[in-house]
Amino acid sequence: MVINGLTGVVKFIIGVIRLQALKIIVIGECWHGSDCTGLARGFRELGHAVELIGTDQFFPMSIGGVRDKILRRLLSPYCKGSFNEYVLGAIDRIRPDVVVVFKGNYVEPQTLGSALASGAWLCNFYPDVSAYGHPGLDVDIFSKFNHIFTTKTFGVNDFFDKFGLADVSFLPHGFDPLVHRPIFSEEIEGEELIDVSFIGTWSPHKELLLGALEASSIKQNICIWGSQWEKSKNNEVRKSAQLYAITGDYYAQAIGKSKINLGLLSERRSGASTGDQITSRTFHIPASGGFMLHERTEEVLEYFEEGKEIACFDGESELVDKVAYYLNNEE
Repeated sequence: MVINGLTGVVKFIIGVIRLQALKIIVIGECWHGSDCTGLARGFRELGHAVELIGTDQFFPMSIGGVRDKILRRLLSPYCKGSFNEYVLGAIDRIRPDVVVVFKGNYVEPQTLGSALASGAWLCNFYPDVSAYGHPGLDVDIFSKFNHIFTTKTFGVNDFFDKFGLADVSFLPHGFDPLVHRPIFSEEIEGEELIDVSFIGTWSPHKELLLGALEASSIKQNICIWGSQWEKSKNNEVRKSAQLYAITGDYYAQAIGKSKINLGLLSERRSGASTGDQITSRTFHIPASGGFMLHERTEEVLEYFEEGKEIACFDGESELVDKVAYYLNNEE
């Protein structure tokens, strides 16, 4: 079935709520805890047949270091070819009603063209601030989709301004109840709690905020997980950085053993009209039973009540003050 625009979205939603069973191919990263895996599981729980094709099944996992980077660069063309060949084979074999692409790294435009020619309805679930700056993401793929779902309110206009695409809808982040749930008990684990933690990718804005905390007179232990923190120029921030990503059950566990979980947002990137207003952590942290201190935005306050469900701050000074207050008033 080839369906477009608003009509396509309506038919897709009707199908998803089980008025009809769909054959769905979901393409993205498939490690436990990835948003793509949660999306595929959600479709299955609603009674649909799902083929999950993971990019990480075709590309070697990165462990850092020069040798690893060189190896990935040499193997990338072969891995990308094998990945797209497998996707084409799955489309030919399954003849899906719907193909859902999570972000779209390493997916070639001609692969999506073949999916469209098969009669499938194509949609993209895009979770990032900007469509630019991601290695392996060809922005030409966006014109191939019948519809794009963006987790950014400003993303609707950004996709139109940058690519002339009008079939775009805002769909906020969520959480996966099989991953993001309370699973930490201090008595069982026998571990000390972490005063303050942040889980996410490095950026200059996040480094600035964490640097202000490190430079304060607060007696605290800070733990930072995520990628690219080796880029930090702040020595104290680098000392707190674990220099690896924490995912899945251990992500939820880290949230549970942190007294204060920071909800820091990505700043504006090239190709975006503004920076993050909410992020996946906005929902992962409360779902995992964590106390959240989030950057104050109008959007986050549409979902949570400040001072009752979450705490908020605006800027370095208020961040330091709020951390000091809550560490001294744990109740």
